[in-house]
Amino acid sequence: MYTEEWQKIKTKVPLDLWRKVEVLGFDSYDKAVISALEKLVSDPELNIYGKEQEVRINELKNGLEDEQKQNQELQIKIQNMEKQIENYKSQNQQLQTKMNETENALEYEKRHNKEAQSKKQELEKLLENEQKHNQELQSKTQELEALLVDKQKCNQEVQRELDIRMEESQKQIKDLQKELEKAERREIYFEEMHNNYMMQVQTLINQKQIVTHGAKKPWWRFW
Repeated sequence: MYTEEWQKIKTKVPLDLWRKVEVLGFDSYDKAVISALEKLVSDPELNIYGKEQEVRINELKNGLEDEQKQNQELQIKIQNMEKQIENYKSQNQQLQTKMNETENALEYEKRHNKEAQSKKQELEKLLENEQKHNQELQSKTQELEALLVDKQKCNQEVQRELDIRMEESQKQIKDLQKELEKAERREIYFEEMHNNYMMQVQTLINQKQIVTHGAKKPWWRFW
């Protein structure tokens, strides 16, 4: 069904073509033109869909950029974890240095002051606490190193999957570009066909202008 609004068009067609249209059962210009235009807009081979293909290409490119951003974020997280492990190692070294200093101080107190036995015990307890803390830090360091190894493996898997997706996306982009080129060639072909048709119509018009003014026109001529 169509709206109540109509567009009036004025055109001329070759006489031989119109006779063939009449043979098909069309008794008016309106019906023939409407049928031809309906065929033109409904035939998928005549549709120009280059813009739709460009939209699909942009969507694939955007999806690829999102995946690359996610990979960069994973890389940043891994780098932050590596920095955190380095900080733990640095703290561990500092604690080890403190532990050595405490042991030296304890030995010094043993040699020079027998009355410092109570202080020695306090230092031994402090040393023990520091050793426990050091062990806890070493345990955390080992856990972080194991976690880093897991993250690196996960990152490698993500990278492989990303590479596969990138290859697939690039292949799809190439296929869509080929389809776009075909659509552009179709557009050029139909434009040339239209130009040729208009040249033929203009030739017929020029031929009709040569006819003498007083010649009697057949019943089927309207101009």
